[in-house]
Amino acid sequence: MSLFLETKPYYLKITFTISLLIFAVLSTNAQYTNLGAGAYGRANSLVAVPDISSVYQNPAGIACLNDNFVAVAIHKTLPVEGLTTVGSFGQLSTKVVNFGFSVDNFGDQYYHETRLGIAAAKKMDKVSMGLKFSLMNNAVKEMSSRQTFLGEFGILAIPSKFFSIGLHVVNFTRAKLYDSQALPTFINFGIGLNPSKKINISGQVDYPVGEKPFLKMGLNYQIKESLGLSAGINPNLNSVHLGLNLDIKKYKFSYAVSTHPNVGLSNHLTLALLLNGKK
Repeated sequence: MSLFLETKPYYLKITFTISLLIFAVLSTNAQYTNLGAGAYGRANSLVAVPDISSVYQNPAGIACLNDNFVAVAIHKTLPVEGLTTVGSFGQLSTKVVNFGFSVDNFGDQYYHETRLGIAAAKKMDKVSMGLKFSLMNNAVKEMSSRQTFLGEFGILAIPSKFFSIGLHVVNFTRAKLYDSQALPTFINFGIGLNPSKKINISGQVDYPVGEKPFLKMGLNYQIKESLGLSAGINPNLNSVHLGLNLDIKKYKFSYAVSTHPNVGLSNHLTLALLLNGKK
């Protein structure tokens, strides 16, 4: 009895953390958490809109960006302990192919998911194609640890300055962490609209294969060249997103917040450093 009492808080915390994890997996698919506050402020609806977080949103998008950069990000759900994602991502642009990387960790000392991803994309006229592979690790302290490779590919077309279309397939390799449970496969399709130079509208339909598709939408208003405001909605999660983007010389700062009826506020911060961008 004394041993149980001494270890009870430990097992209660594991149970609590795993319960929250199950909620996160079922509602937001924690394995595929996307970093990038600029995209988060628009409800992660940028499958058809090139962004510094395209290595997460659609690897084809990195071919549309010319800057070399590195970014760090943190996504924190308050006041829930353990539901935090931290990581880094970036890009190297060349004359032939653009490369991207991402590394992130979700969870706490008792449960965590870690990903290390490498992407490559090529632009051919008005169409870009990208491919990404990630090594994923899922671990529960002193209980289990599993690894797998996750494959993604994307296509992004910009027929004119007024609109763009994108397709992103996540887990086309049908990767599994456990023999009895495959990770979800997503087929995401989106459209970007530019009604004016200052406004960009993004819409995206995510289809988890075998389940019902759902819609996400976002909008960015560029007040100045260096200052933008964004908003987004995800009806599937009943969440509303708001964001702020600020560029100061070679630095790009983004902050986004979302509201969720069950979890509360989620805060997302990203700071990027342009390595060869405009000063």
